[in-house]
Order: sequence, then structure tokens, then C-alpha cells
Amino acid sequence: MLVVAGLLCADAHAAPADTLVLARKVNAQIVHRQMREEVDFFSRTFNDHARLPDDVPAACRAQLQEAVTAMYAAMVTHLKTGVEEPAYQHALEQRLAEVYSSEQLEAFLQRSAEADTAVLSKEVLSGPGLKAIQEAQQQKLLDGLDAESATDPALRSALRAAGAAKDACQQVQAEAE
Repeated sequence: MLVVAGLLCADAHAAPADTLVLARKVNAQIVHRQMREEVDFFSRTFNDHARLPDDVPAACRAQLQEAVTAMYAAMVTHLKTGVEEPAYQHALEQRLAEVYSSEQLEAFLQRSAEADTAVLSKEVLSGPGLKAIQEAQQQKLLDGLDAESATDPALRSALRAAGAAKDACQQVQAEAE
């Protein structure tokens, strides 16, 4: 009788572990994938906007272009690092396992093959507390894009260098007028 009770207890403890495994898969295949796609979109957008306006003086154009390109590269690295942050991933996976049953998580995984990732990710994140976790991480990333609050030394340096290059260029423009 004790053996049967022990097996029942083992089964009761196995379900959350199975749910956590499924939650990790849902995160990797849907939510995390969508976040990576968004970072890739930002990266392409940054690259498209790295071109300087035509009215930038030739005397400072190369320096400003170099600073802006370095700044955008550092910003993309910052975003990628934030999306991959283990504590964020762990918190999201834990919450997915708490909010959804194994069956619900399996259903999300089955739908991921043919569904639009952005739409499905939004649906997954509609569970209690999930959107708040994602929004907190996004806010943390946005807050880190400020030269004064950036915790990444490379990003802070790139932001300051871009600001200094812009200021120098504006000085050249003012002197030319």
C-alpha cells in the first residue's frame, strides 16, 4: 500500500515537471522566437536608418556616421542580450507552467507549426501575469538605452560617442552659417 501511495505522490510531482518542460518549449518556439524576431526587425530598422541626412556637413560626416553605426550596433547587442537574459527566461517559463496546463501548452505547440508567431505569442502572453513579465523586461531594455542609465559599458560609451559626434557636427554647422 505504501508503494502505491509513493507512486501516486511521484506522479503528482511529475506533472509540474512535465508542465515546466512544455512551458520551456512554448517559450522557445513561440514567445522567445517572437522576441528574437522583433529584435531582428529593430536591427534591420536601425541599419536602414543609419544613413545620415544630406545636410550633414562633409567635415563631420565620417565621424558622425561611424559613431551612429557603432551606437546602433551596441543597441542591437543590448536588446539581444536582454531578450536572452536567463532570469527573464526562467521567470517567464515558470509563469507559463503555473498559468497553463500541459494540455494547453501542448495545444500551443501544435498550433505553432501553422500559426503566425506574433499572433500566437500574444495569445500565450494573455495568461495572467505573463504580459507583465514581458513588459517589465521590455521597459528594462528601453531604460538601458539611455547614456546615463545604460549598465553595459560598451553601450554607454557608444551612446556618449554618438552624442559627442552630433554635438561636434552641430558646432561645425553653426560655424559654417
